[in-house]
Amino acid sequence: MDIQNSDNKYRTSAAIVDQVLKQASVVVVPGMSVAAICSYADELVEASCRAVFRKEETIERGVALPTTVSVNRIIQNYSPGPEDDYVLREGDVAKVEVSAHIDGCMASAAHTSVATNAPGTAITDRRADVISAAYHASEVAARMIRPGQSARNVVKALGLVAAGFNCTVAADTFTCQIDRFVISGKNTFANRFDPDALVDDFTFESGETYTVDCTLSSGSGISRQSAYESTVYQRDVNRQHSLKLRTSRALFSEVSRRFSVFPFLMRAAVGDSSALKAGITECVRARLLAPFAVTMDKEPGETFVAQFKSTVR
Repeated sequence: MDIQNSDNKYRTSAAIVDQVLKQASVVVVPGMSVAAICSYADELVEASCRAVFRKEETIERGVALPTTVSVNRIIQNYSPGPEDDYVLREGDVAKVEVSAHIDGCMASAAHTSVATNAPGTAITDRRADVISAAYHASEVAARMIRPGQSARNVVKALGLVAAGFNCTVAADTFTCQIDRFVISGKNTFANRFDPDALVDDFTFESGETYTVDCTLSSGSGISRQSAYESTVYQRDVNRQHSLKLRTSRALFSEVSRRFSVFPFLMRAAVGDSSALKAGITECVRARLLAPFAVTMDKEPGETFVAQFKSTVR
């Protein structure tokens, strides 16, 4: 793929994500189901992607990462089915993340809204602190990702912005180098500073593309796995394993047939088939499928997490 065509596809994916995110954020209101918002956004992404590059009929396109709406102190990856659904309440902090790709050229973005029936009412509590902190951190990080700047300086800047609002950078959130059909490249780094796990520093180079996920917490920022089951999975296309159970082989065959390298919703793969569902455990144990854990801030009580995410190229 030539550079001009690649740039065009990245820009088109970004435009689709921006529009869908705006439409999805409008329905973040009390009484709305999180599952309904996720489905609505994913359907909009699929329809929008089908409407572009029509002359290239055979290219892959659509959702790059299923839409998630992580509420209050949930940090990431909440895209529930009917059994784990949540209905938004007045004052909930909802983080909507949307992704799309055209021929593997992806874009991703996230925005935080407060579900309310009184949008003109000012918010002055810790929700305001963490939302403001995440927004400003995102703006700073996006401007710092430029040729010659170092990844470690970006991490330091995010920590300083968070501290200015008495907030913390959430653990297990990353700035990811992306490429065609690659959602996490070699220059991916954690946004939360950890003196016990320092990674090799590097400088950004011209022509690189990154997704910058600024997720901040009004609490500790330390994550733990929630009680919600994982619904988003990704296939490891570089790993092979001989599965023992017929149900596992059937599931992996279905996943391989329908999904490529991008993450997907397991309920889209198994539907109502209890036999296919029975194969999930062995596929995960064999590391053929990787679940995206629904994590939350370990600090209970009035803790809120906000997220702003952008794609920088």
